Amino acid sequence: MHPTCRPLTVLVLLLGLLLAGMMPSAAATRTDRDPFIAEILALTNQHRTAHGLPPVVWNQAIADISQAWAEEQNRRITKDTFEMKTIHRDGYGSWQIPAGWDWYTENIGINNNARQIVDWWMSSTAHRAGILNPKATDVGLGWMKTTHPDYHGMYVVVENLAGYPGTRADLPPADLSPVREGDVAAVDESGYLYVYPSALGGDLWNRTYLSSGWEDVIQLEVADWNSDGIQDIIARWSDGRLTVHYGQSSGGLSAATTIGSSGWSGYDVEATRWKKDEKHPGLIARHTASGRLYLYANPTGARHGSRTLIGTGFKGMETLTLDYDADGKMDLVARTATGTGQLKLYRSNGSGRFISGTRKIIRSSGFGKFTHLSTAPAHLGEGTTGILGREKSGDLRYFPVAPNKVRNGITIGVGGWDTLTLGS
Repeated sequence: MHPTCRPLTVLVLLLGLLLAGMMPSAAATRTDRDPFIAEILALTNQHRTAHGLPPVVWNQAIADISQAWAEEQNRRITKDTFEMKTIHRDGYGSWQIPAGWDWYTENIGINNNARQIVDWWMSSTAHRAGILNPKATDVGLGWMKTTHPDYHGMYVVVENLAGYPGTRADLPPADLSPVREGDVAAVDESGYLYVYPSALGGDLWNRTYLSSGWEDVIQLEVADWNSDGIQDIIARWSDGRLTVHYGQSSGGLSAATTIGSSGWSGYDVEATRWKKDEKHPGLIARHTASGRLYLYANPTGARHGSRTLIGTGFKGMETLTLDYDADGKMDLVARTATGTGQLKLYRSNGSGRFISGTRKIIRSSGFGKFTHLSTAPAHLGEGTTGILGREKSGDLRYFPVAPNKVRNGITIGVGGWDTLTLGS
């Protein structure tokens, strides 16, 4: 006996199939365990952490809204109806996400992979401002891989960021200090001051504008001059002044405070804790004409104090300080004035004096081609140190220093650095 199907039943089934073909399917569920989502989330939070901001946390309810809009954009691409002017929905998705937010934005990107998506957002002023907004607490992400031949398998990604007071109360406070240990400060030919955050050995393509009016600066130093845990900018000016701009935890730099009112144009300076018991970093100042080396105390974290002669014979050399042998005592490294650029080590006793003896050659050659040398502490992370060097070609190099060894350099900037005044 064969089953039969009544005409009414067939009609209902056909109608159901027809409607199913007309209705959009439910959006896929993407969670933070999705590898593509996890990479974008990690990159987003890496940029926030690098700027002293707490990470944004995953919000699945927001993510479902993000995913639905990513699918809608992909449908439009497939049907050749996609337009940039309608890439954002009304309200940018703020009408759909859970209520209670006090800040919101939406980022959309189309590119080949997660890193290119985030890199593009970070290169766009508006998108970058959203990722780095201190009010952001929650994030949702959605994505679709295109099938339209003109898009070559690119990804459509929607990122919705929101700020919720309840989440914010559980997050660590933001640190908006403009400069961090390991960063590189730079003044361009227009007198604009920028900070290049450490990329932990990667290319320093990203920079943050701080202020203008630095046309007459001839040297920069990054140091925590008043020991408040926030890095400051020390500047030596062509008129002989020495100033400090204190970093602010709320963002930006203070107005200049004078460390020395005149006479500094003939010195090369470095801020460092030359003595182990110093409360604040002092100044190692090399008089370029005579080659004498002085230590200037910093008793209050403001103006410098008295000076002490600590060495002679450094005329024509470039000097920098670091704890070369990791014994807790600061040492001095000098590039020789002649030849191909040897590096000599002058070890200190931790009390302000050099240890007598033959000066060890720690690099026999190769440093004569550098037009800038400075110590770059924490550039590869907390507890690390190294040497920042700019080649005559304009490339920027970093040489990690491990106990008793200057390691091979890595390129952290390609071309264009020769026009900048640098500090680290």
